[in-house]
Amino acid sequence: MMDFTRIRVLLLDGSGKQTLAMLRGLKEIGCHVTVLCATKLDTCYLSNKPDRKILNDKVIVRDEKAYQELLSLVKTGDFDVVMPVGELGTNFVTDHEEELKKYVKLACAPREVYIRAFNKQTTFDQAMRSGVPCSYTRRSDQNIADFLLHCRFPIIIKPRQGLGSIGFHKFETEDEFRSRLADSSFNVDDYVVQEFVTFENRISANLFLDQNGNICTAYAVNALRWFPIDAGAGVLSETVDAHDVIKYAGKLLHDLGWKGFAQVAFMVDKYTGGPKLLEINGRIPASIKMAYMCGFNISRQMLEMIYDEPVIQYPENTKFGLYIRHFDTDLAWFFKSRDRFRAKPSWFSWKNTKEVIYSKDDPKPFWGHLFQRVFRYKSIMRRKKH
Repeated sequence: MMDFTRIRVLLLDGSGKQTLAMLRGLKEIGCHVTVLCATKLDTCYLSNKPDRKILNDKVIVRDEKAYQELLSLVKTGDFDVVMPVGELGTNFVTDHEEELKKYVKLACAPREVYIRAFNKQTTFDQAMRSGVPCSYTRRSDQNIADFLLHCRFPIIIKPRQGLGSIGFHKFETEDEFRSRLADSSFNVDDYVVQEFVTFENRISANLFLDQNGNICTAYAVNALRWFPIDAGAGVLSETVDAHDVIKYAGKLLHDLGWKGFAQVAFMVDKYTGGPKLLEINGRIPASIKMAYMCGFNISRQMLEMIYDEPVIQYPENTKFGLYIRHFDTDLAWFFKSRDRFRAKPSWFSWKNTKEVIYSKDDPKPFWGHLFQRVFRYKSIMRRKKH
């Protein structure tokens, strides 16, 4: 049995929604936690949970200066573990893992495995080999002419490496797509190209695989609302019974050699009712608070894995009908959606629902985050524009 009270964790990505949940998970098992933040408005800087807070705006750029700042921190000997949480933070840390591991343990997937899941093309190539259902997708060794010969329109493109819905575009006709191909600034090999799937549900399998490839956490959520409305991130999600989706996700992650937490998203085809792979998020998602609602402490599992200790195994989730809500983007959904008064559950309902940041015993992060999102709304929407 590990003595977590002796572990000193440096928690990165202090502005993230998910970082706050991981912070609470670490404190629940007694770790000493220092959060690294860029501004005093970061969610974790506003939180009353950290034992220590470090303010350093140089780390947010994630360049060579940021690396030197991080390296100087770990060389102090004040920390046993560095835990990156966001996608860019995890990518940054794993890119320097060989040097950082001389001083601390890294609580994330190894670089070799992480980068495979970060590349969407690699993910779909593996899915096709593993028999995981997905829409007709251009293979990495397939030229675009052959793909167009066999596909049906509409099709979509999305960056092989990117965040959320940024860079996503739908083409209704072949002429429209060929017009984009003729643009000299457009390189089709930077994108995953696949047939568009008309779907009504978007279900994500959330799994934790230990150092031996065993599934130690498994729960599925259905995104009921998302923003931007046509192809954005989930803003209200519900825990659901979706064993087949969890099975496919486990197969894919196992074949990728994954270790740690990952979220594997599937669309449910409106016409066939079957799941089709959307993507792997090879990092802690913003909705990780849902895991703790189900009784799963992902922070504990991450530490047990990197210390090569037996990882606590939780049974597959059976707590269905729990909701997690991103109030900031759900508010944007309300203003933009024509279904604002017809949505089920009602936009005004909070039954069995928790806000992804808000907690009664630690309310400041919610209000600080909401304040920033409201005042940065226009710039955020420009970045998300397809």
